[in-house]
Amino acid sequence: MRDQTNAETSISDYDIPLPQVLNSELRHLLLGENDSGGLGIPTVEVPASQPSDTVTLFMSGDGGWRDLDKVVAGDMAKMGYPVVGIDVLRYYWEHKTPEQTAADLTDLMNHYRQKWGTKRFILAGYSFGADVMPAIYNRLAADDQNRVDAIILLAFARTGSFEIHVDGWLGNAGKEATTGQEMAKLPAAKVFCVYGVEEKKDSGCTDTTAVGEAVQLPGGHHFDEDYPALAKRLIDAINKRQGKVAAQ
Repeated sequence: MRDQTNAETSISDYDIPLPQVLNSELRHLLLGENDSGGLGIPTVEVPASQPSDTVTLFMSGDGGWRDLDKVVAGDMAKMGYPVVGIDVLRYYWEHKTPEQTAADLTDLMNHYRQKWGTKRFILAGYSFGADVMPAIYNRLAADDQNRVDAIILLAFARTGSFEIHVDGWLGNAGKEATTGQEMAKLPAAKVFCVYGVEEKKDSGCTDTTAVGEAVQLPGGHHFDEDYPALAKRLIDAINKRQGKVAAQ
């Protein structure tokens, strides 16, 4: 590590707990690196090569916009489905209420209605992003809810938090609330909940409160990393809810 030219060394007192050290350093690195263009949510645009009146707003896992989120969004865009990624690592580094997030999401929807001429929206979330999504949707104004054709929940858990916890990366995730009560309020026809078979027992998709369509895929939290197939399933789910033919 000391020989790596791109490494940064931090020295702290020996009695400071590691999570506290990580929290301090990550706040320093991440806060301020906001590409939201003045909006309340840090975003990453993944435009499609062809015009579309539908945009997927995709909330990442707690690791930020990377891996599954980034690859699946890229695959969707290649198939003509634009995505706006939401980096929850940056956004939820400090606690947000569901009401605050719903207000920020409304601003984001209005922004892309003007910028891209978007008429319809898909709300998607992976892991952390999926866990908070039901509570957010339930707090949108009725007009904004009516603009949402599908709610896609990937690796949806039975508990969730509205703040990133460094402890969670060390195996001790803080839990704020169960997700089932909010999930049960969602319009079932819009919900597409995807879980890996290895997480079946603990998945929010298989909870008694779950509504909508649940799909089991091979693997665990990353679905055996078969991201092209996952992107295809998501597009098919979107088309189904918009009354379109399945993607080829």
